[in-house]
Amino acid sequence: MDDESSTIEAFEELKTRSLGASDVAQIAAGTGLAVYAMWVGILQPGFRRVPLKLQVPYIPASTSQVRNVMTLLKGRKGSIVDLGSGDGRIVLEAYRHGFTPAVGFELNPWLVYLSRFKAWRTGHHEKVSYRREDFWKVDLSKCKNITVFLAPSVLSLLQKKLLAELPHDALSLKPSPDIVSLQPPHA
Repeated sequence: MDDESSTIEAFEELKTRSLGASDVAQIAAGTGLAVYAMWVGILQPGFRRVPLKLQVPYIPASTSQVRNVMTLLKGRKGSIVDLGSGDGRIVLEAYRHGFTPAVGFELNPWLVYLSRFKAWRTGHHEKVSYRREDFWKVDLSKCKNITVFLAPSVLSLLQKKLLAELPHDALSLKPSPDIVSLQPPHA
């Protein structure tokens, strides 16, 4: 009981005490360290092997964006590949809509692990594939459907790869300034 009363007294003292400059500095340093740890552990691994001009931050697709992608793919079938798949939500939803195989390529190992966990949690872990590979080095010649949500600077370079490798009847989905556009790579 003595430990409990001393704990309560310590909390009461903290409530009445005002923060000094050193307390604020400690809070700021702790917050900065936490943000840095998140950067190093979660975001930076995907950037390490990529030239600066090709680096793209992870921004998850919204539910409406995923729905728009599936709407644009309506009537299509076959394989689907998501280049820079992030947390894997487009690959998973594409599989649910009948696209097989459904494969996502992502450099960030934490996002690959998260994607695989989401697939496992939904019971589709044996049906979809998430690969920690550089999609610039992947042969896309057998891909029928490609989704790409990357920065415009990367998309212009990627267009050359898509034109060179995709079959004539393949479609690539990529963002435009206002909407998602459906474009055959050989149009």
